[in-house]
Amino acid sequence: ANGIIAATLVVAAVAAVLSLLRRPTPRVVAGAVLGIGAAAVVQAVIALVQFIAGPRPDEPGTFLGYLLSSVLIVPAAWLWARVEPGRWGNGVLCIGCLTLSVMIVRMDQLWVFGG
Repeated sequence: ANGIIAATLVVAAVAAVLSLLRRPTPRVVAGAVLGIGAAAVVQAVIALVQFIAGPRPDEPGTFLGYLLSSVLIVPAAWLWARVEPGRWGNGVLCIGCLTLSVMIVRMDQLWVFGG
């Protein structure tokens, strides 16, 4: 989880700078976003298996909501950025990555304190 959080924060910072400079999204950033999305899916599958097999957090509905959202947020931001490849697309990538990092921290908190 910490690796995904670190990657999302780095990509968010790069996307913010690109947005401020009104530059299109470079391929390396696009690749990083796709990698983060894939990592989020892998993390979600692992978390879901643990959720089904073992102890559960005190707020299972909230946890599952974050889990589903964590899988959807990066692809949604990526699609929006593809439609608007300039300043606002990078801004959406920045916000999407920041949102994912907060969701992962929150899921960790729910799991530790509940399960």
